[in-house]
Amino acid sequence: MKTTIKLISVLGCIILASCEKNNQENLKLNPDIQILSLEATIKEVMAWDTTTLTVHATGNNISYSWEANHGDILGSGISVKYAAGQCCIGLNTITCRVFNEQGYAEDTIQIRVTPYMIKP
Repeated sequence: MKTTIKLISVLGCIILASCEKNNQENLKLNPDIQILSLEATIKEVMAWDTTTLTVHATGNNISYSWEANHGDILGSGISVKYAAGQCCIGLNTITCRVFNEQGYAEDTIQIRVTPYMIKP
């Protein structure tokens, strides 16, 4: 019985997460949301290092989502950390989407990841 309840709980979370993502994907560009800036504290990092990304935007009841073509986004909201390992060497693109019930705006920033070097 406990296994069945746990399975139903897990499936419920997956369905809710899928619905939230699908709702966001169905949004359209919203001219009332403006991204004023998207910045990184460091635009070139060594593998295994991090940089902080910050977005400044205007709009009513806005939320934020982040996505990287390689590497990991750590955190959520207006400021997150971007981390990448050896497998992500090169120029990587991070997309920030600012959205509300009416639509979204998005912008990208590129971070160069260089090989990790041990100093002699």
